[in-house]
Amino acid sequence: MLGLSVSSKKQWKIVSLIAGLLGLVLAAVIFTVAVVQIQAAVVACVAGNGIWSRAQLASVHYLAEYAESGNPNDLKLARRWLDIPHSIFLARRELDGPRPDMEYTRAALVRANIHPDDVSRLVWLYQYFSAYPDFNRAIQEWVSSDDDILALVAIANRLEYEWGQATPSEAVLVQAQQDIGQRAASLEVVALEFRLAIGRAARNATVLMSVVSLIFLALLALGAWRLTRRLVQILRRSEQKFRAIFEQSAVGILQLDDQGQLLDANEACCQILGYDKKQLTSAHYSNLMHPEDWALNPNVRDRLIAGNRESRTQEQRMLKGSGDVMWARLTSSIMQEGSGRKPYFIVMLEDISESHRLSKELSHQATHDPLTDLLNRRAFEHRLASTLGRARNDNTSHALCFVDLDGFKQVNDASGHGAGDQLLRLVSGTIRADIREGDILARLGGDEFGVILENCDLRTAATIAEKLRTSIEELTFVWEGRTHHIGCSIGVVRIHEQAPDISALMRTADMACYTAKDQGRNRVCVSTPEAASPSPKRTHHTWLSDTQELLDANRLILNAQRVTSTLGTNTELRYEILLRMLDDNGELIAAAEFLPAAMRFGVMHELDRWVIRTVLERLTSAPQHLTMLTACHINLASPSFDQPDFAAYVVSLIQKTGFPGHKLCFEITEETTVHHLVDVQNFMDQLSPLGCRFVLDNFGSSLTSFSYLRGLPVDKLKIDGAYMKGLLNGGTELAMVRAIHDICRSLGIQTICSFVESEQIADTLQKLGIDYLQGSAIHHPCHLDQVLNGEAQQPLR
Repeated sequence: MLGLSVSSKKQWKIVSLIAGLLGLVLAAVIFTVAVVQIQAAVVACVAGNGIWSRAQLASVHYLAEYAESGNPNDLKLARRWLDIPHSIFLARRELDGPRPDMEYTRAALVRANIHPDDVSRLVWLYQYFSAYPDFNRAIQEWVSSDDDILALVAIANRLEYEWGQATPSEAVLVQAQQDIGQRAASLEVVALEFRLAIGRAARNATVLMSVVSLIFLALLALGAWRLTRRLVQILRRSEQKFRAIFEQSAVGILQLDDQGQLLDANEACCQILGYDKKQLTSAHYSNLMHPEDWALNPNVRDRLIAGNRESRTQEQRMLKGSGDVMWARLTSSIMQEGSGRKPYFIVMLEDISESHRLSKELSHQATHDPLTDLLNRRAFEHRLASTLGRARNDNTSHALCFVDLDGFKQVNDASGHGAGDQLLRLVSGTIRADIREGDILARLGGDEFGVILENCDLRTAATIAEKLRTSIEELTFVWEGRTHHIGCSIGVVRIHEQAPDISALMRTADMACYTAKDQGRNRVCVSTPEAASPSPKRTHHTWLSDTQELLDANRLILNAQRVTSTLGTNTELRYEILLRMLDDNGELIAAAEFLPAAMRFGVMHELDRWVIRTVLERLTSAPQHLTMLTACHINLASPSFDQPDFAAYVVSLIQKTGFPGHKLCFEITEETTVHHLVDVQNFMDQLSPLGCRFVLDNFGSSLTSFSYLRGLPVDKLKIDGAYMKGLLNGGTELAMVRAIHDICRSLGIQTICSFVESEQIADTLQKLGIDYLQGSAIHHPCHLDQVLNGEAQQPLR
């Protein structure tokens, strides 16, 4: 019972009380049947006494006639009547035995002219009530007649023998007549005493059964009254609780008839809908629904009434008393109270306007760039797929444009990320103003934008692209007294029915964009067969296609940035490996420039393997540093998981170098995890036995992987750095960081925040309980050799 809920306990009590009442009724029925059976047995016993007495008198009479006349008919009648008490004697003797033969007993009683229906009652009465004083006295009188009955049997046999002689002895006949008279007198006395005893027993039994019946019925009535009273109390208490819940519940509750007329409403419902109770109870349900939602699922009520569904939950709009529209979650249940009464409905009403707004906001965030509020890359690809589908189905022509800003990095370097963010917002507004209302604009990442020009031929698309380029070139951006000018390179490609897929379109537009950059930047390049010839100018974007030259040229540099705990001890030596590259002139190229190019030319998985191999070799060659190391974080790109031997390659490297696996922590982005879930899971399963740990990187960028957290052996989660920019404003970014951290805390996962660019951001994150911080406000990235030699600066916090 301890495991039952309150509702279950109450139902169990009600069922127990009803069972108790049914038990009392059953007991009354059993008792009544028992009383009737006892009374019937007593009546049968009295009737048997009459048969027994009459048989004795008749047998004596006919036996005396036979002794005097010798008429065989008198002997036959005497034996017939004598057989009745003799059979009763035999039956009683059998019942007194240790193992009575019930079939023999019943046959003997039937021979004694006892009605077959009374035989079982007489046997039951003799077996269970023979010890009762009055019945016992009657039985004793009955037993005392046995000798007389047996003597009469013997006399009959003697007389039959004597009358069978040629000359019967007069003396024998006279003696037999005297013996018959003596036995008759004795039996008459016994019959009288038996009759008196059995009469007393019957009267006393009737009185006793009457008294017992009265007592039993009184106890039965008392028990029924107490059970009924308890049942009524429980039902009344349940009704009071329901009424209290109905009136005091924070959830709105409506009661409707089967036609939709409101019968009752609680106070919470009145407050939620903005009506008073009188207005609600006089209204029809349809008057509360938004006109566009009332016609939805019209057969729900019929299915509920027919019993096909017990309840239904739906979300729809409702009209408030003020005329405002609210979103509500409605749970409808049908209540049936007997076949003769009409059903009615109970509707639970919850105001979900705020959660609906947040859901829309989260959905918007999942498909839009938080900085510019444009579509993000994933949403843009979905729109592009839809446009390509229309081109194939309708044989229409559209255009895809890639816009990559020129000179944006200089603005960031000169005036900071705040200026760069503001410039991106300004550029997105400029592009939006120059394209048509039905065209699609998205920020693809960094300083790249994508545009889909609907129902537009390639010539017109080139004109629009040139207009965009001119508008961006003419922008004058002023930040803190400093004036900036930028340009853009635009690649244009036609979307037509023969395009293989959106990946090919994106790749072609991207190549056209970089062709524009290679041709001198700040220009438009339209992808046509004539424009497909390669540019003679060889930049870092082109030599990235030669993987072997890239790796052999020793252009790659490994930097490290510390990741520190917010506990304040800073005893852990934990850092992330950052890949950097030098161009032909020895100048450092930002990762945002060469990594996308490496992705485009399909060499990213080679870079990942080079980084893992180089890091393991360098760290194992510095054993003193390796002893102090807590964890080294290495990023893995999505293309690596397209390689079937990637996990085996990493395992072999760890085993070959003897690197302690528990000091390796692989960072895998949320987007990679979602798109390569099976491959990522397989990678983690193979590396986990070696002690390797895993971080889910850039979490929150798409809001799609919450459901995967429980199934992945993830130790830490790195929150997307985009949330750091607006963190100090206390808006959605702060709420999202707090929500993600709370979810991770409940799952036993630690959190890391990167892009911590100021002390204020660091303090805010530490107050939220974030476990680890990373960014320029914590530690400036330095060369890995400095870390290995102990020359790197200590974390700033």
